[in-house]
Amino acid sequence: MKAFFAAAAFILVAASAAVAAENTLVADSMTYDPNAGVITAAGNIHATNPDGEVFGDFGIGTLDGNTIEMTGSVRGHYRDAEGSVINFSCDSALIVGRDSAERVITGSGNVELSRGGDRLSADHVVWHTGAPVYSASGGVRGEFDTYSIDADEVSRNHEDFSAQNVRRFYERMRNITMSASEADGIIRDDGVAEMTARGNVVITMPDSEGVMTRATGNTGVFSETRGTVVLSGGAAINQTGRVLNSENIVYFLDTGLMDAHGNPSIVFEMDR
Repeated sequence: MKAFFAAAAFILVAASAAVAAENTLVADSMTYDPNAGVITAAGNIHATNPDGEVFGDFGIGTLDGNTIEMTGSVRGHYRDAEGSVINFSCDSALIVGRDSAERVITGSGNVELSRGGDRLSADHVVWHTGAPVYSASGGVRGEFDTYSIDADEVSRNHEDFSAQNVRRFYERMRNITMSASEADGIIRDDGVAEMTARGNVVITMPDSEGVMTRATGNTGVFSETRGTVVLSGGAAINQTGRVLNSENIVYFLDTGLMDAHGNPSIVFEMDR
């Protein structure tokens, strides 16, 4: 036991000298390779720096604190570039970068990640703490400020986002639900400003009286700026008692007005 504490003290002192006491590492056992500058630790690992901390069962890291690879009930939290706390848990994690401006957290296996009111779960997640950049794959479920999504893959690069095999996308402000083979769009002020969905598009949205309307087509384009949903490629809008079919349909969200082009036809149900 004394030998362990002596080794741990040596490692922490060395780390302190290298990075001005910014990083600490505690574990049941450790091995230090001075030639490679690598620490291997096992059992009740607790690694800290000024931005946060991470726990796990087994880990390998560099003495300068730039890289930590952890496995076994990994959990931790770090601050991002804006000062918000990112909490995460997963089966294994690779953390690269010593400060929030450059840090990248890669989690695999039962990943759960949160930032404020945002929640993201998936099989695999890569999250940048220095910018609104992330990618997630495998059973992705995300709950964000103004929207939620359930898809196979979801990624964001600053304002741009994309998703594959979208089982359900929900826009809270307009009460719009959508499914499609793929989608991409623009996020501004944490809200979806524009979105284009392709492949077996199904959209449900309220009409001017709050009654839900079902719209389908090969392509659907939602624009918060224009307040429209544009459907094309065998488009159809189904409301209670009537169905509008056309090659292209523009649906105005605020008024419920529909503008159809390309062989439009409408079918009414009549009481007998």
